[in-house]
Amino acid sequence: MRTPVVYVAGLLALALTAGPARAQGLGLDLSGDSNTQSNEQQQDSGEGTPQDAEQGGLGLDLSSGTPGADLQPRFALVGLDTPERAGAAAAKRWMGWLQAVALRTGRVARASEPAEVREQLASDYETALRCQEAACLSGPADTLDADLLTTARLALEDEGWTLRLWTYDRDRGAVETDVVTGRKPTDSNFIREAGEVLSKRVTELARPRSMLKVSSNVSQAVVRVGERMLGVGTVEAKLPPGEVQLIVEADEYSTYTKTLTLAPGETQEVAVRLELNGPAPEGPPADAVASVKKKKSSGPSGPSVFSRPALYTTVLGLAAVGAGVAMGMGLQGKVRDANGDGIMDVSRAEYLAARQQSMISTALMAGGGAVAGGSLLWLLVVPARSEPVSSSVAPVSSGKGTSGTALHFVFGGSF
Repeated sequence: MRTPVVYVAGLLALALTAGPARAQGLGLDLSGDSNTQSNEQQQDSGEGTPQDAEQGGLGLDLSSGTPGADLQPRFALVGLDTPERAGAAAAKRWMGWLQAVALRTGRVARASEPAEVREQLASDYETALRCQEAACLSGPADTLDADLLTTARLALEDEGWTLRLWTYDRDRGAVETDVVTGRKPTDSNFIREAGEVLSKRVTELARPRSMLKVSSNVSQAVVRVGERMLGVGTVEAKLPPGEVQLIVEADEYSTYTKTLTLAPGETQEVAVRLELNGPAPEGPPADAVASVKKKKSSGPSGPSVFSRPALYTTVLGLAAVGAGVAMGMGLQGKVRDANGDGIMDVSRAEYLAARQQSMISTALMAGGGAVAGGSLLWLLVVPARSEPVSSSVAPVSSGKGTSGTALHFVFGGSF
């Protein structure tokens, strides 16, 4: 009687450990089709989600650990607008499934959880949830720093239950629309088809980012790519691949501009050195330097002859000689011998006046001739001096043991 008891106890222990043994890879399956039947019943009754059916309800998230995940575009699901009560009851399942399939593509990284999206957008959340255009989705995308932003609406329309998806691509500034219809909000096939549509759209739009690292010698320099500001000084930014224009600028410095071509998944580093754009170093003006060089090349030259006083005194002396000659010639017409007796017919008053005029004429000719001759001789013989009038003051010693100061003035000029 002991042997059957032992056999029964052994069979009972084997049955109890069959499930764990299968999970540990022992190849034992004594559970039959109970799990499969349970999943099928949940799908038919609307309980459970597609990921429960496909992964045994483990809720695995395979989106993390993907190579190059740090340069993947960021994805955010804003939410699901559900006007009907039946749709609202299944909203949580829809949200979890849509975000999961998007991340499982391995092409995007999570920007924010749905609960975090609501907190970050705050008062703008309801507007973003019902937005269908790029104009009202660009702001939320910038707030969440999401390169791909999806909002959805599940409602009962003429064709039946309809899910509409609007996915905003921040790189292109465009919105892509997808539509899926089904029997009821809890239909697993309906949910699964919607996930496939979103997964395909995310795979189509997702592009790996490019890492741009910019360093500048000016800490307050502003770094921009086109109209987008990246930061100040030394910055790092993930940008969409393609051709961009890098601009680095700061007050009182020259602006640095360069066109870059960013490749997907590439890290590009740019070292920028800005040059001061301030005034030139202190020194003589450029025109003064040019004038000095011109004078040196042409050699020393004195002032013009027209700037010398001797020229004008010469002219003045010649004018005085001319005036004296004119006065002397005028006397000849006034003194005449009218009756031909050899004696000039002139009164005493006329004689005295003529005598005085003759003396003036002689003085003008003599004085003017002397001045003109001397000035002309000075102008031709004595060389012109180009040095300006100068003066110097120098201390000198007045004797042994005593000291004094003597003033030496040296005057120069030209006449």
